Amino acid sequence: MISAPTGSFHRHETVHWGDCDAAGIVFYPNFYRWADNSFHALTRALGFDQASLSADHGILGTPLVETSARFAAPARPGDRLDIAVRITRIGRSSCALHYAMALDGRAVADVQEARVFVRQTGTQLAPCAIPDAIRAAMAPHFVTS
Repeated sequence: MISAPTGSFHRHETVHWGDCDAAGIVFYPNFYRWADNSFHALTRALGFDQASLSADHGILGTPLVETSARFAAPARPGDRLDIAVRITRIGRSSCALHYAMALDGRAVADVQEARVFVRQTGTQLAPCAIPDAIRAAMAPHFVTS
């Protein structure tokens, strides 16, 4: 596993015309898309992705089990959002994340989500333990406040 710096993981998204509604502001589902993109960017930076979870650990994936968002200010085409990702909980088979999206230091949106690591058991998905190597890779981004 590759270890990234301690604390929040940062990435950027540029708002494009197609991300916006008729009012010229970001259509809200895009904030969830950017949170999902940020989760996958974080896991790649930590040395794993959905394909390697399957190949190396027999884990089917990390589906969402809960999500919410709070919107503080609009974002418009051309804006470059800073997305800070923090892992706020690491459980036996799940984790919770917070995505703070800001523009020039001003809060735009906060997205919270919970993901569970799952295996296929017959026709069902079942939670499974987060592998120790994955847990260790995630630990530097675990922030409680």
